Amino acid sequence: MEALNGWLKAVRADGVVLVRTRVAGSWGFAVQARDAVVFHFAAEGHAYVRRSDAETMELKAGELVVFPHGSAHEVVHSKRGKTIALDAFLARHDGVVDRDPLATTLVCGEFNLDQHLALPALRALPQAVLLRAGMGPGHSPLSDTLRMLRNEVETPNFGNHIVVRNLLSSLFVYLMREWAEAASPAGNDWFSALRSPQMTRVLARIHEAPERAWTLEELAREASLSRAAFARNFCALVGEPPHQYLTRWRMGIAAQLLEETGLRLGEIASRVGYGSEFSFSRAFKLARGVSPIQYRRKRQGRISAG
Repeated sequence: MEALNGWLKAVRADGVVLVRTRVAGSWGFAVQARDAVVFHFAAEGHAYVRRSDAETMELKAGELVVFPHGSAHEVVHSKRGKTIALDAFLARHDGVVDRDPLATTLVCGEFNLDQHLALPALRALPQAVLLRAGMGPGHSPLSDTLRMLRNEVETPNFGNHIVVRNLLSSLFVYLMREWAEAASPAGNDWFSALRSPQMTRVLARIHEAPERAWTLEELAREASLSRAAFARNFCALVGEPPHQYLTRWRMGIAAQLLEETGLRLGEIASRVGYGSEFSFSRAFKLARGVSPIQYRRKRQGRISAG
């Protein structure tokens, strides 16, 4: 899973807890579509998760539902229960503990990540993923992480926000690992590519050396395949041609450098495989819809406002 390691290192999902509550009686909230991976964990009791385009699913104690595409959905106490907007629900219930023995304990959150960079993996995931984490200590790394996350958000203590952030980072890694291990080998998607020794080798090389002037012949040689066979297999598994994936990866790394460093455009261009600032700026605007300078100003302005 060397390619997955490189992907996870670059994607760096930034997690935040949205809801932490123990609620009983009639309750429900609606989550609007958002550019984030959303999750709901039922630590106690149960809930129902509704979507307009799918059957209602029951979320039992110890289960986790993940919305990789951030699609709109509702979380309610019963199949036909009424909902209110998430913000209104938070105002009434976030942090509130109902002592009713039949109450449901929920920990809900989201992972904000570069949707462009993560697209090939997210595209391979369904609209909703239901995972059985389990409740007991040692049941699985996923269950242990969720148990510690619940403890941190329920017990105010020094450094809570730092611990929660690290636990959420671990949670995202475990979620991707669970899906990578559970996905069908015949799925013909990004996770299937991770099971192919040839494709894994190529993806890992792209991830670790985006600055290299990769040609189709060189990538095919890394996969020990002919040029035609490599291009065909890569496109079938990953969902896009090799150089489109390479460009997507380069622009994702460039976006991070624009946001997190003060490097000049020429320096960033060379780090992601472009010989000139002009060619890099043109490629970046084509991929992201704005120039590198505009992107940097917009992102830094958002950070200052936050």
